[in-house]
Amino acid sequence: MSIKKRLLLLLVSVLCVFTISACSIDDSTTAKVTGNLQLYIKNNAGSPLWGAKVVSEEQPEGQLKVTGMTGDSGIVIFNDIAAGDYKFYISRFDYFLVEVLLTVLEGQQKEISISMTAEQSTTSTITTSPARISFADLAANPESYTGKYVTIEGYWFDGFEIAVLAERLEASDFAEGNMRPAGILIWATGGLSEEISSKLYLQGNNATGYPAHYGKVELTGTLEYGGEYGHMNSYSYRLNIYESRWIDLTP
Repeated sequence: MSIKKRLLLLLVSVLCVFTISACSIDDSTTAKVTGNLQLYIKNNAGSPLWGAKVVSEEQPEGQLKVTGMTGDSGIVIFNDIAAGDYKFYISRFDYFLVEVLLTVLEGQQKEISISMTAEQSTTSTITTSPARISFADLAANPESYTGKYVTIEGYWFDGFEIAVLAERLEASDFAEGNMRPAGILIWATGGLSEEISSKLYLQGNNATGYPAHYGKVELTGTLEYGGEYGHMNSYSYRLNIYESRWIDLTP
């Protein structure tokens, strides 16, 4: 090969290194193919469910695990996620786990509605009048109220994997103005009415990264004591709510 031809080949090689267009490299195959997904989580009555945790168990190759949690609207949105097949698990502390298989299509927004079923029905008819009790009554003799239909006043607090009726609220050291439940904590199942839920105070800045809600309420339901209830079996009391009443509270 002549010296002239060697110099010409060397020049082409240099151009390939520093000028992509000189080598005619097509990088279109590296672009991420994406779509959007909107999930609406509701209960069997068709009302939106706040606090439903959505986690992808399986996702397309190259896509990180997708996670989110519903707010008051019951909606969670994932934008610009990889197109392809997903398996999602949807959970909430007092509802049965739901598994969902779906496909996200390129350049489209998929919208689906998912119903969740409460672990324990709150639609049974109670014919007896509830016994009105206090947290002081529970502290003095908790065994006497297990299995009883009761009315109790306290402080509602819900957030990431927590929904309780608390004896009191106290200042949290996580952020200025934040509150946390304290004293005797009763794990609450069945949720509040939509009217009362809309009146709760929103606490957005929490250690979990998820919003919390709190307020003062009066709850009526069946009380259980002595078991291991709620998230991580951390609670000694559980109240299955039948009725709820809002009590005005100034934080």
